[in-house]
Amino acid sequence: MKYKMICCDLDDTLLNSERSYSPALKESVARYVDAGGKFVIVTGRMTAGAIPIAKDLGLHGEILTFQSAVIADIDTGVIIDSKIINSKDAAEVCAYLESRGYYFHTYVDDYFITRAANEFTRMYSVISLAGYKETVIPVSEYLLKNDISVPKILICEKEEKIPAILREVQGIFSDRFLVNTSKPWLVEIVPKEINKGLGVKRLAEKYNIGREEIICIGDSNNDIEMLKAAGLAVVVENGFPDAKKFADVIAPSSDDNGVGWVIENLAMSSNK
Repeated sequence: MKYKMICCDLDDTLLNSERSYSPALKESVARYVDAGGKFVIVTGRMTAGAIPIAKDLGLHGEILTFQSAVIADIDTGVIIDSKIINSKDAAEVCAYLESRGYYFHTYVDDYFITRAANEFTRMYSVISLAGYKETVIPVSEYLLKNDISVPKILICEKEEKIPAILREVQGIFSDRFLVNTSKPWLVEIVPKEINKGLGVKRLAEKYNIGREEIICIGDSNNDIEMLKAAGLAVVVENGFPDAKKFADVIAPSSDDNGVGWVIENLAMSSNK
């Protein structure tokens, strides 16, 4: 098999605009895995919201979540490895966001926390398949009080405000954290030593898979490092313009089963 591993983003890549996927895609993934390929979900989502999808696809082994800050076992949910923001540093970031009046939340175990829920909280809960809790007190205080370290901090805002917020937060924190985006209405803050590309490389080393044997599929800016780590970089048609700059191939959109197209026309065709 020429391509031994496919690393695939979830939202707006594998999942379509209805946050689902077709039976045809599920069949393609199964054929690829049965042929000996390793299909890995690499997502910015929280672990609890990604594992059910991996299980429904019939996947086993590792899943990379929070932009690969967490590596978990699909079958058991056990965390294999994680790199997180310590409570002091997380509280510092949260305190700054609180001083600016930005809505944000962060993650504890299988849920996320915010001071007071709003429309973004409820929307994110539906999208991520995860519950949330209100801290009531400022999140920065809550993290310090309970000595909670976190894998990611997420800012949500109206789409037209995000570019300015992204530049602002990058300007202040990019020397210590990775600050990027995966959707037009959010900004993600994760540990500096984390990105999807590093996660892919770690997994490839574990299974002795060469870069030339990897296909990476994504759609957004937080997929760029993963695309750069691939032997074949693929971006779906609905992807961000900046991500497409790093693509070797533009696949059909997520609404047109782009991932299934990649499997059948690029991955499986190499076996014929």
